[in-house]
Amino acid sequence: MKNDKESISSSTTSSEDELDQEKMYISSNSDTEQEYEKIPRSNKAWIQKEQTKLPIKFPDGKIKQREFVNEVGKDDDVEEDSSMDIDQEEETSISDKEQSELANNDKELQASDHASDTNITNEEYINKKKVQLAEIAQLIIEDPEKNIGQLKVLREIATDENLMVKKLALLTQLVVYKDIIPGYRIRNLSDKEKSAKVSKEVNKIRNFEQSLLANYQSYLQSLENELKDVAKEKCTAEEALQCMCNLLTSITHFNFRLNLMKTIVTRMSTRKFTKMSAMCCDAIIEVFKNDESGEASLDAVKLITKMIKSRKYLVHEEVLNTFLHLRLKDELNTKTSYEDEVKNTKGKKRKFEKQVPKKHLSRKMKKLDKERKEVERDMKEAEAVVDKEEKEKTHTETLKLIFIAYFRILKHANKSPLLLSVLEGLAKFAHLINVDFFNDLLELLKEIMIDDTKFEESDLEERNGNAINFNHQINTRRSLLCIITAFQLLSGQGEALSIDLKDFYTQMYTVLLPLALNPYIERNEYCEKLKDDEGKISNATHVATEQELLIKGFDFMFFKRRQIPIDRSAAFLKRLSIACMNWPSKTVLICLNKMEKMIQNQSRLDALLASDDKAANGIYRPELNDPELCNPFATSLWELDLLQKHYDPKVRTAAVHLATRESNKVI
Repeated sequence: MKNDKESISSSTTSSEDELDQEKMYISSNSDTEQEYEKIPRSNKAWIQKEQTKLPIKFPDGKIKQREFVNEVGKDDDVEEDSSMDIDQEEETSISDKEQSELANNDKELQASDHASDTNITNEEYINKKKVQLAEIAQLIIEDPEKNIGQLKVLREIATDENLMVKKLALLTQLVVYKDIIPGYRIRNLSDKEKSAKVSKEVNKIRNFEQSLLANYQSYLQSLENELKDVAKEKCTAEEALQCMCNLLTSITHFNFRLNLMKTIVTRMSTRKFTKMSAMCCDAIIEVFKNDESGEASLDAVKLITKMIKSRKYLVHEEVLNTFLHLRLKDELNTKTSYEDEVKNTKGKKRKFEKQVPKKHLSRKMKKLDKERKEVERDMKEAEAVVDKEEKEKTHTETLKLIFIAYFRILKHANKSPLLLSVLEGLAKFAHLINVDFFNDLLELLKEIMIDDTKFEESDLEERNGNAINFNHQINTRRSLLCIITAFQLLSGQGEALSIDLKDFYTQMYTVLLPLALNPYIERNEYCEKLKDDEGKISNATHVATEQELLIKGFDFMFFKRRQIPIDRSAAFLKRLSIACMNWPSKTVLICLNKMEKMIQNQSRLDALLASDDKAANGIYRPELNDPELCNPFATSLWELDLLQKHYDPKVRTAAVHLATRESNKVI
């Protein structure tokens, strides 16, 4: 049997070999095409199109040939399509079990990536976000129009749960917006402008501006939301307010200025002066100082006065002290000169119009002339040219709002803690007040100056000061401010009015002795009471010291007015020399200079320097507070002899000069 099987297998193999040989013979001798011959003979290298490029010269001087760019024909697409079909067929052959295994593998990979992120330390995570923020900010600043969409990525990072990353994201957005915001205000397009056909460049700029406005508005909304969470332990309210203040001071011209001002002014309404309140006051002061046109200042003053009125004038003094930094004193002069100038120009125009008749213009020419004027007006706005007349109108409206707030507070002068700030403002802007209000205002100042009513204990406790000492300083400071305001009123346009200011001279004479006992005459103790919760004084607290107020009052009384009674001058000279015995050396030097100048202006005051007996002139009454009844010529300036032995050599030299009537000025 075994031999039979072997014979059968050998016979089958031999028959198969014979069949193969017959097929090969037939295929080689037949004219029919085989299957492999029907496939097109093609190669990718045959259909590639080579495109040569010129060489490039690099900055280091080397010349390199650019690489060939091969363009493949449509046949490659056909082959790719066929290969895609094959791949799809292979994918369909994959079983459901394999697909579930692949899905499980993907989930495991995602879980491993998340685990790797959570395993890093907090410091490494912050550094990673720092690099990411820096890269995004650099991209936006390099090409804002192209990468404007990255602003949304910055906002998403600002929602991170990590507090430090959140702060960094807010500050990064601040720097980016300050850099990419244009130097003009983006206005809304009208329907006519939107429907009009424009070039690609104009359309590109418009799209950029609109997307910038939308992102900027979203950023401001996120900052406001952060300010609402100020009660939380971990919040970024302080950084958010810092960003808003920085935006207001650096890009005041841009859109949403009123939104920023409203938020900042709202944070100023607290009676307790905090760090955030000081930050807001500093921002408003910066706006007042750098405002050229006056429009931003007017907006801020409107919001502040409205806020003060809504709070029933129960706000901190620093809110009113911000008005002292307005650019009204130097830029807003009396209207007489400007009105005269306008009248003169109008008169010249009328004369010229009478001499030269107007040319007749057709409707078409009038229309063209109107369009030309509109273009000129737009060009002025683009050049940021501030019109003088519009600027004065804006400043006048600002001044009106300030005086309304001041006069309303003066109605409750005895109880209002804002009285000193109001008097500071009136003393600075008194020359801008209308003449019709002079008599009423002077009477009101007299009542405030003479009134000895003390502040309530609650107000003193809020300032955390010594009640007796601070009360004493408030009274002397209040009197000095009233005196300076009264003389400031009559120094400008009030010089033509014949108003007797004897009561103000008497009050100044009365205040000199209490001031002699004030150890803080050169240091503003009032500012020390206005420190914030961290012991810092804001930029708004730049009120004058009592020494500065005293010297300013003397200048108004004796060096800017004429025909002063000799007895009045002598009484002030004597009491001033008495006060110099207790004052610091710096104040003494200034007062000795003023005394020497008074003697030079009124030669009869030399009698006070004489050492002769004055028995025939009566008795000097130093206790009287009336300078014209104290009989000053019955005594002499014997205090100069003691001042010549002062510990300060400069004071000794100045006293010797005054006693010997040397005219050389010391200091």
